[in-house]
Amino acid sequence: MSRNGLVQAIEQAIGALQPVYRNNADESDLYEASLLVVCVEAARAAGGSVLLTQDGTNPATALRFRRSPGNLWSGDFTYAMVRFPGLRKQLEIHLGVYVAAPTSKVAHECDVAVLDQQEAERSRRAMVHPRSRGLVAAIEAKCYSISPSLGVGRGFLGLAQELGGKKLSLVFPSQRSDTLGALIAKKDSEAYPQVFPGTTAAARLRSRLDQAIRNWMDQL
Repeated sequence: MSRNGLVQAIEQAIGALQPVYRNNADESDLYEASLLVVCVEAARAAGGSVLLTQDGTNPATALRFRRSPGNLWSGDFTYAMVRFPGLRKQLEIHLGVYVAAPTSKVAHECDVAVLDQQEAERSRRAMVHPRSRGLVAAIEAKCYSISPSLGVGRGFLGLAQELGGKKLSLVFPSQRSDTLGALIAKKDSEAYPQVFPGTTAAARLRSRLDQAIRNWMDQL
């Protein structure tokens, strides 16, 4: 999908992009934003009501996402707040924020992070990275024209081991090589090749995220 096609798909799904962001974002930035859209669709499928916001209260008039990794509590960027009828727990969906691993305490970038709202709020108030215990799901995005390499696959599995294997998905628009498929097969984490807005691959990813959110909803 072209850059203009990504812009059109994002804006049709969740609203107008801020002109400065739309003009300066490269294809990789927009691809990550399109994956945030998949997370938003999964949250809605799970029964959630979604607010695109910069302050957690008011609707964003134009959407502006991070173009490089940053701290959750810094910057005036758009994220999704998700509420569920009859449930006190809420979710937040962010682009490009750091999440801290439980054992190493190292902060790792999550291209897309679906977080328990209490953990996200703790991050903002204390100005500390959210802990992976509050991570419901995360996407590692690779906007490559060819299959990610074995090195990328190994790095992804290392990240999954740090943050929680079942929570992470490797997502890219190209086809997947047989060697990458064999590397990730039978792991808790999943790889999703050929993911673009409106494709069956995007629908499979949305289904996985939907189930992850429902599992979180059922936790006491």
